[in-house]
Amino acid sequence: MSSKLRSESLNYQKMVHSLCLVFFICIWFPLKTACNQDKTTEEENIVPLLKDFKIILSPGLINITWNCNITKSMEAYYYKVNLQKGHRVTLNVSTYTYIYKIPEKIEFTIHKGLSAQLLVFKSKNIVYRGETIIYMPEGKNNSAAENFACMIYNVYIMNCSWTVGKEAPEDTQYSLVLRQENVFIKCQDYRTDSFGRQVGCVLNRPNITFKFKVYVEVLGLSNQTSIQFFDHLYEPIHDVILDPPRNITLTYNSDELEIKWQKPETHDKIEETCFMYSIRIKHKGGIDIEETNEYVYKTAKFHQNEKLSVTMGAKWQDCSNYQEWSTWSEPHTIGYDSAELTLYHILTVLGVGTAIILILILFLCYRFRIWKKLFPQVPRPSLKLFYQVEQKEKSEQSKSVVEIPFMKKDEDEFICSYVTEIPENL
Repeated sequence: MSSKLRSESLNYQKMVHSLCLVFFICIWFPLKTACNQDKTTEEENIVPLLKDFKIILSPGLINITWNCNITKSMEAYYYKVNLQKGHRVTLNVSTYTYIYKIPEKIEFTIHKGLSAQLLVFKSKNIVYRGETIIYMPEGKNNSAAENFACMIYNVYIMNCSWTVGKEAPEDTQYSLVLRQENVFIKCQDYRTDSFGRQVGCVLNRPNITFKFKVYVEVLGLSNQTSIQFFDHLYEPIHDVILDPPRNITLTYNSDELEIKWQKPETHDKIEETCFMYSIRIKHKGGIDIEETNEYVYKTAKFHQNEKLSVTMGAKWQDCSNYQEWSTWSEPHTIGYDSAELTLYHILTVLGVGTAIILILILFLCYRFRIWKKLFPQVPRPSLKLFYQVEQKEKSEQSKSVVEIPFMKKDEDEFICSYVTEIPENL
């Protein structure tokens, strides 16, 4: 009996020990987790942060700076900055600045501000996540240029325009700069408003490619306050107004009218698949309009001698966001109108016939002296009779005039006179 009690006592003790072990395990794990959390919180509280951390925005540049006094404890951490649109920058804490260039490293604009968040890593874990801060460029708010837009036409002319900022002083003057890789272009031909402020620029044959992105800066200056800058990053090809197709030819092959052309002239070499064409055929029955992305169009709808007038336009198909049609080309004609051709022949025959008749009349008048017979000349008087009458008049006049010599009186007066004989018949 005693042995039985002893075995039961041993079993009871084992059961108690098992329960105590389970209870200890249940208590130990939560305590350990809580201790680890407290330890992590303590570590986060003592994470060494960058002092005097700030971001300065300039046209095309993001300048991140901090205090260069780096402690030894900071060497165990990694510092990164989250920028907008998912861009993350890794900082080298041994230096005191980091410069980010637009668009070489990032492709977004910053004139409306830049959001940034400081992150601290230890190994691969984030131990500190800072507050997201919006950094603004220097200058008076709402003083930057607004409503910026550019259009490209006549292949090589780039016309940009903008409006004055709402809060910009009256003496604000803006200037335009384009940057593409190593190309740096300043505007030389500005347009001004009624106050003399520069609000537009015309660039003729800019040394840039329209297929790649261009970074645009519109800088402002004023004697009253600092002016915020405006920046814009875009591909000019999305603002190109096409010219009409070139070298349009119309020919008849058998019974088909064949229209051929070449793609519009462009600043850069553009693939032929980038264009859509509209063909407007004017004929006696009306106007037909067809669209195609090919470089030849054939139709058997028209008679070979029928007069046709063809004009064409072009637009971008997939390579640009600009979807307006170009202007129409000069009309190209083929065939003829029978009514117009008959009138032309009539006028030609009338003109040639009239010329022949005039020539024949002149020849006959000259040959048979018809002109002299119709308009006889008045006979001229004889010159001999004229001379005889003239000599007779001179002799009669000399006889009728007698010269009286000068007479001298005692008073030394001289009298000169002529005595004219009076005819007897008076």
